[in-house]
Amino acid sequence: MEIQHWSLLGIIGHALLLGCCFLVTVAHFIMEPLRWNRCYQPVDCSPAGHKGVRDALFCTTLATYILPFKLGIPLRIFLLRRHGELSLHFLGVVIALDGLVSLSAWAVVAASCAWLAALHWSPPWYLWLVIFASALACVAAVTVRRAIGLRLLQRLREALALLDNPWRRIGLSAVILLVDVLSYGLRHAMLLLLVTGDFRHIWIGGSIGIIATFAGIVSGLPMGLVGYDATLVALLTLVGVPPEQALLIALINRALNLASAAMLGIPAAMRLGLGSSVGSIIRKFREIAHDRT
Repeated sequence: MEIQHWSLLGIIGHALLLGCCFLVTVAHFIMEPLRWNRCYQPVDCSPAGHKGVRDALFCTTLATYILPFKLGIPLRIFLLRRHGELSLHFLGVVIALDGLVSLSAWAVVAASCAWLAALHWSPPWYLWLVIFASALACVAAVTVRRAIGLRLLQRLREALALLDNPWRRIGLSAVILLVDVLSYGLRHAMLLLLVTGDFRHIWIGGSIGIIATFAGIVSGLPMGLVGYDATLVALLTLVGVPPEQALLIALINRALNLASAAMLGIPAAMRLGLGSSVGSIIRKFREIAHDRT
């Protein structure tokens, strides 16, 4: 009876922990519409425009898990123009600005996590070599392709001229992004505890989750495929997590992302009139994305 009692408590504890991971994942997906509506929308935007932006972003988040490569980008632009009451020029400026703020926030937090993790964990020399080589590659890319930096600078100037109180908006966007990025660490820490049941490495696991997600972002691949998974499994294995458990953490995280995106994206697509069933919504996503490329 006592063994069954503790087994039941273990099941309940795992279910609660998984539920918390799901809630944190849903909160992450809500952060983007919150950031757009709070930081980038024109002051004269109507309530319908705010709702349109919210639903368009929920739809395109789901589309990134369905459409190949970067076809979600033209879909996002189309939906934001049509339902968010935003012009093409405004979208170009804001998307570039948001990308710059987002990448900066991720880079700062990921670098901080790498430094904090290194205080309590001595990575092998070849890992430091890879990090150093990656940093040099980023510097070289920016130096060689100065046009990218000049284009981003031009977009920043346009954003400062286009938005009212631009620095307040950029600051608020950065704060929301920092909370969002840190939520990845919390989610991965809870997933590590869920899978391994070991409290010893949960904060390092959270730091590794942020580093791996950033690696997936800079890889440029859809959903961070390979970049995220390989980095997460490799780094967790280095701190003593068995490879099969590290892979399970990556798979559960993928499943949480897909479930959250579907839960928010499918009703949003229905509200925008993109279909009445999952199949019709997917077909409409593909049709719009291919027509806009």
